[in-house]
Amino acid sequence: MKIKVITETLSNLEIAKRQLDRSISLFFDERDYVSSLTLAGAAEEILGKILNHERSSSHSLDELIKGALKINSVPVGGHKEKKAKKEIANIANYFKNRIKHYNAEGEITFSVDFYAAEIINRAMSNYFAVTRNETALMIRFKNEVLLGNV
Repeated sequence: MKIKVITETLSNLEIAKRQLDRSISLFFDERDYVSSLTLAGAAEEILGKILNHERSSSHSLDELIKGALKINSVPVGGHKEKKAKKEIANIANYFKNRIKHYNAEGEITFSVDFYAAEIINRAMSNYFAVTRNETALMIRFKNEVLLGNV
């Protein structure tokens, strides 16, 4: 196959939207949960940065961290809060980061569909916060996976 030189100009939002929709397609159509998780993770990060840097708004991981800090009564401000935020983010992103980087630990066993769905959900929350819109695949995912309507 000969490679054509195809040039596109893409915004961060368009890149994240394509990654997220493809992630959902991989989840449903190919049951490739590892690739789905990786693409959803990339989209989630881009959308989170759009929310933080362009909209001065929090993203899904920020909200998860805020809730965990509140539940654990971590005092606001200072070193303890900063350390706790980092630890919570590391836990929330463990599988996403573990499968996208080489790791000397070798094999990993985890619920690939569950963690892919979790990251897709976080990315979808960020996408909706940015656009106030959902794609057809996002609606399908919400209905079938999150709400259990089949």
